[in-house]
Amino acid sequence: MTTQRTTSAASTLALLAIGLPALTMATSALADDAAIPAAASAAVAQTTPQTAAQAAPAPQAKAKPAATTLAQATPETNNAVINAEATQAVTPPEQLSSQAKSKGLVADSHLNLLFRNYADHFDNEGGPHRHAWVQGMQANFESGYTRGLVGLGVDASLFAALKLDGGNGAGNMVHVRKGGGGSDQLAWAYPGMYDIKGRISETVVKYGLQIVDNNPFLEPHDNRSLPPTFLGISAVSNDIHNVTLQAGSFTKVDARGHTNLTDMNTSYGGTTFKRLSYFGGNWDYSPNGTVTLYADQAEDVWNQFYASISHSIGDVNSVKWAGLANIYSTHQMGSALQGHINNNAYSLSLSAQHGPHQVLLGYQQILGDQFFDYVNETNGIYLVNSMDVDYNAPHEKSFQLRYTFDGKYAGLPGFKAMVWGVTGWGADASAGAASNAIGPYTRNGEFVHGTHHEIGFIPSYTLQSGRFKDTKITFIAMYHKSTAHYSDPDNMEYRLVVNVPVKVF
Repeated sequence: MTTQRTTSAASTLALLAIGLPALTMATSALADDAAIPAAASAAVAQTTPQTAAQAAPAPQAKAKPAATTLAQATPETNNAVINAEATQAVTPPEQLSSQAKSKGLVADSHLNLLFRNYADHFDNEGGPHRHAWVQGMQANFESGYTRGLVGLGVDASLFAALKLDGGNGAGNMVHVRKGGGGSDQLAWAYPGMYDIKGRISETVVKYGLQIVDNNPFLEPHDNRSLPPTFLGISAVSNDIHNVTLQAGSFTKVDARGHTNLTDMNTSYGGTTFKRLSYFGGNWDYSPNGTVTLYADQAEDVWNQFYASISHSIGDVNSVKWAGLANIYSTHQMGSALQGHINNNAYSLSLSAQHGPHQVLLGYQQILGDQFFDYVNETNGIYLVNSMDVDYNAPHEKSFQLRYTFDGKYAGLPGFKAMVWGVTGWGADASAGAASNAIGPYTRNGEFVHGTHHEIGFIPSYTLQSGRFKDTKITFIAMYHKSTAHYSDPDNMEYRLVVNVPVKVF
């Protein structure tokens, strides 16, 4: 509600002008005592979330790098907005190395800091107006592994945040107290991640509060000052050449804005469940092509399956073509706590890139009488047209046109920009509304139907050298307009995110 605004948009922008230089000075003091370049340590996350927020070209198979810096540690999702929002993620993706090369528990340990200055203004049709300005910090410690056939280690992270602005209605943009409320809290801190881990050869198993990356069901939705984390067990194996296998089982989530663990639930149905388990992997069948297959089970809610294939040909100096096809298939299981589910959702994209310029066309369709749904607090929707909104209503079709500029190919390394437009039509939730299905099947007194569209713009710049090398600045502007009975109302959002990584050791 506009009466709940603690400051106007203009005053908050003025505060930003003061606060961002202050952040720079504070981080400078830390950087003086730390190694200047940011180097990769272990574990995590899609363009990626976006890692430090890059606007993504079409997905393509990539050779595994020998080493990864914080700025390069980007999640590899198909969701371009998530890719653009992402920071250097919570911690950089772990490059699995042979256990035989372990230098020991202490010698291979790392401590990395990530400072994130996050400002967001969101206006939704009918309210509320939400705004926030928060300084977040992550201190991520990752031990090495003990020597021997089986290596053991631990990870631990402290998350903290200071609210610079934001009042009632800000929700998970600021702090959410257990049981509700908490938006008036000035600062909060909590253990964001902790786990014990074991490694044998090229396989790592972890148990604890953690993040799972490059996973079509459990990729974290990292678009606030601090990311969500999940409690459970995970395994990642690169023991088979050109194949990555993943398996896991999770029972709790520490959601965005929260400092306590809760049960997991579905995004659109809001159905709570006790456990999510998954298995799957990727096969790089060529240097330019990847096949992905996964399956998961949300206990007593659904069995869900995911498949994709991506391939690219050509070269950016002439024309590089890249294509992607993917599909989710979801069906109720067990006690069917969210009711009957028989839903297939697929997307197709084709892009062409010449030098710094890339154009992408995307098509997406939902087959079934239910919304395509996924786990809340995740980016568990790798469909290409999931941008500002998801275009996932029953029977909905959507089309996207996207342009991406990559400064790396134009003498402007570190600069990227993406602009897009999406339109959706054909939604028909009449069957779900008639059966009182669990989910947002009606709006304004009628079953969900109608059309909607959006436009968006995301420029970003990553510093290439100097004391603040790998610092990333991302601006996000998105505008969505719908007819009266579509499930997503009109909205407008502006977001400014500055990620400053610091390597301590």
